[in-house]
Amino acid sequence: MGSTLSIHADALAAGQANLRTWLGEREGSWLWDRIRGIDSAVVVSGGDAKSISRDETFPVDIDDDELLKGELIRLVDRAAGDLREDELLARTVTVRVRDHDFTDRQASRTLEGPVLSDRAILRVARELLARLRKARPVPARLLGVGLSNLVREDGPTQLSLLPRAEVTGPESEKDRAVARVVDKLREKLGDEAIALGRKPTHRRR
Repeated sequence: MGSTLSIHADALAAGQANLRTWLGEREGSWLWDRIRGIDSAVVVSGGDAKSISRDETFPVDIDDDELLKGELIRLVDRAAGDLREDELLARTVTVRVRDHDFTDRQASRTLEGPVLSDRAILRVARELLARLRKARPVPARLLGVGLSNLVREDGPTQLSLLPRAEVTGPESEKDRAVARVVDKLREKLGDEAIALGRKPTHRRR
């Protein structure tokens, strides 16, 4: 806890301009907002949350699939973290793209069983992004990830005639355990301490 407070204090003392210089425009702005209690996540609620989404509007349109995949990892990372923080699981994953000409497109997939891990959500999100890019491979202005069809972790599960391994779909107990361990580490070291599935592009020394 003390380490996390120290990180937040250092970031506040550094100021927004320095954070943007060290981490990049998007990452620096995001961290500055987070340490001041401002979160850009979109959560629609009415009792329990109905959906959770994260999106990013790029300062320059992106036409490189690898760069878009990197942005997708970051968005899934944040959306999945919000999901677990609210003690929820999602059955439907949606990827949204806004093209350079402001055409909005999206693709969704509903899973056999609810998931909460970054790995399971990312695997589906990658397939959806690939489908959207194949249909219209033009520069992207915005990318978003949405999680919906939410259920509580401690809620009742629907019975099925299918074996348990099939019902859980793309997620294993190991996936869930790893996701929760990462959450605990980030509580101690800060949200950006662990970057799943990618190497940090900027480091502060």
